[in-house]
Order: sequence, then structure tokens, then C-alpha cells
Amino acid sequence: MKEGAFNLSPSRKRYVVPSEVDRSKTLTQQIAKNQTLQRRHGFTRKPNLADVTAAGHDMLRLVNRRILLSILSERQPISRAEIAKISGLNKATISTITGELLKDACIIEEGSGRTTPIGGKPPTPLRLNAKRFGLFGVDIRADETVLALCDFNNRIVSRVSFETGSVASSFLNKIAKEIRKFRSQHDSFIEFPGIGVSLPGLVDNQSGKFLLSVVLPWRDVPVVSLLEKATSLPVIIDNSARCSALAEIWHGKAQYAHVRDLLYVGVSTGLACGVVIDGGLYRGGNNTAGQFGHIPIDINGPDCRCGQRGCWDLYASDKATLKRYAELRGPNGKRVSTMRKLMELVETGDAAATEAVRETARYLGIGITGLINGLDPEVVVIGGEITKGWGVIEPIIVEETKRNLLAPRAHRVAIRPSAFEVRPSLKGALTLIQNSLLSVPHMG
Repeated sequence: MKEGAFNLSPSRKRYVVPSEVDRSKTLTQQIAKNQTLQRRHGFTRKPNLADVTAAGHDMLRLVNRRILLSILSERQPISRAEIAKISGLNKATISTITGELLKDACIIEEGSGRTTPIGGKPPTPLRLNAKRFGLFGVDIRADETVLALCDFNNRIVSRVSFETGSVASSFLNKIAKEIRKFRSQHDSFIEFPGIGVSLPGLVDNQSGKFLLSVVLPWRDVPVVSLLEKATSLPVIIDNSARCSALAEIWHGKAQYAHVRDLLYVGVSTGLACGVVIDGGLYRGGNNTAGQFGHIPIDINGPDCRCGQRGCWDLYASDKATLKRYAELRGPNGKRVSTMRKLMELVETGDAAATEAVRETARYLGIGITGLINGLDPEVVVIGGEITKGWGVIEPIIVEETKRNLLAPRAHRVAIRPSAFEVRPSLKGALTLIQNSLLSVPHMG
């Protein structure tokens, strides 16, 4: 008879109540098993009983379905046998799920694979059906907005850009009109599941509002409700740094495919950060997480627009770098007004431009060191025009972190430029919708 409460004895066909010794032994074994699982999987999260979903049959099926789609997204074309090896799911479960996905047109079979060494029927490779979903992404910046449509394989099939309008409602209606046009032009897609929007400032994901920005004159704009009403599609919004972080975790370089904890530092007019913890975006209790640019690094420094003094933003942003160059170039130096032009000067070997960028790299290293010590990411990704001079800034940032990181971690945190040379926040806006289709659902 198996140990445990109320086991059914086949010979007598009645419930046998185990002894106290059996109960104690069973409890001890269960505790030991749980401790082993915790060490293996890191189970330390307290369930949220105010918003919990039990893992019933339908939920488990959805989780397995998402896992299979994610494997396909990364490894396609791939056979059912290979999926079983990667996922740990049994062949019967995989056969059931792939059958459902084929019926739903989410995946397709692609000819025949290679014949096995011992002969027999070759496996049939599977891949995502690119035409199953058309995903919309909108990247709104102070000067320019880009709207893109990509397929289920993340390939951009159409895009358009236009000047960002100062009046939010009329500008969002303009975007909605373009989205409707795209839908009619690309009617081969089976479904358009939604629109992801990247915004340059504070957003409230719960209410769907864009709150404020120092670069865009919009305040308390209900972006989600306005776009949903105009397009009849679901809308997800987030700020540009968090969108960029999401793009890196889903579509970054291959050697970081299994990274779960990542810090993205976006360097532009200001500094903004996106934090990924255990594969998911960290937004904080009030949806304002990532505003590390306004951590003071010099309490006696200059006044910041946020009301504090000596913020990191004042020393390591593009604005700070351009100001530094203007002070260094002298009367005969070339005037530049954009970071792109300044980085072109760095490429030509301009001494003042190079020194300005080197000093910014030092301040980036100072701030990043503190964030690594506090957040413990596996990878730090830096985005922005300044990364075009990666050969200049990387050694300085790495040296600064090595000197000040808490040992013995100094040599284990990878620091790299963004995987996307142009507009990682646009890729992130598209990924907001992909994330809603492929991520594992919340269960408490």
C-alpha cells in the first residue's frame, strides 16, 4: 500500500487510515521533496491571494500551449520529437497540442525532415504560420512616430513614419486611420490581435494613460481608450525604455537567449531604464519603475528639472554630452546640435568630441555600477546613439564597473550594446503584442 492519507486498498476495497507514524513519515518526505524542488526551481514567490488563478486543466493546457509556441518561435523549423526533448512534455501531450495548433492555423507542417539513421519515416518539421497574426507596433517619440506591421515570425512587412503631433487626440486619430489602411492592404492575415505602443515618458498601464514627459507636450492622455475606440483592436502601452528591454529579452543576440534578468539603459535626451526580472518586465507598484536617471550621484551638483540636484541624467545623457562637447571644442571647433552628428565627429577622431564621449562613458559606468550592485542583472544592455562609439565607451564603462562592483561579481556581468541599431523601442512595441500571445499566464 502506498503511503499517504486515505489510500484505497485493492484487496479489501475500503479506505485504510494510515497510522500516525505513516503520516509523520509522509509529511517528512513531502517537506524534503518540496525543499528539493525549491532548490532546483527557486520557488520563493508568495502567492497573491487577492488575484489568484488556480492551475486547473484549462490553465495547464494553456501554459503548455504557450511553451510549445515559444519553442517554435525560437527553434523553428523543429520536429515534435525535438520539442518533447526540450520541453519535457510527453509525446501524447505534444501530439494533442500540435493538433490543436494546426487546426487553429497557428502552426504549419513543412515537408519532411531528414531520414533517421536507422530508417523509418522522417519527422515532419513544424513552424509558426507567419500569416496567422499581424501585429501592430507604434513607436512615439517627440519628433517622429513610426507605425509598423509585422507577421507572427516578427518580420516587418510594412511601416510608415510621420511627424509627431502636439495635440494627442487628433494625432492618435491619424495613427488609427493608418492602422485601418494597413489592415485593408494586408488582409491575408487571419487575425490582428492588437496594437503595442511605446511612449517617451511615464505611463500608467492599469488605466491605459500616458501621464507626462519632458520631451512631449502631452498630459494625462487616455491612449488606450482613444486607439481602441478608433481601431476596434486591443491596445497595450508602455514607456520606451521598458519596451526596449522587452525587445532585448525576446529578440536579443543568440548568446543571451536564456537570460532571465536584464537591465536596459537607454541614453538619449535623458536616461531611462527598463528592468526585466525572471523574464518579465518589472513596472513597480505605481508603474514608474526604471526612473534611475534621477538618482543623485552628486548632492552638490547642478539643479535638475525633477527638483533634485546632481542627478545621473545631468552627467550621462545625450544633452550632457553635447553640452560637454560645446565647452571643450573651443572657438574653432565644429558646432553640432545632435548626438548623431557628434558621433560622426568621434569616428573622424575629433579630440573634443572623443573626450566628451569618454567622460560620459565614465559617468555611465558609475551609475551602472550602482544598479548592478542593487539589481544583480545577468546582462546590462546600453542603447542610444552613443553606442555607435562602442569601441571608445565600452572599455571605460567596464573598467569603472570592475573597480567598484562588489566582489566576486566584477567579471560575470556582461555589458553590451543593444541588439537593434535602429529604434529598439519600435521592436519593443511590436513585442508587447507578441508577449501577450506567447508568455506564460499569471497564476497567483
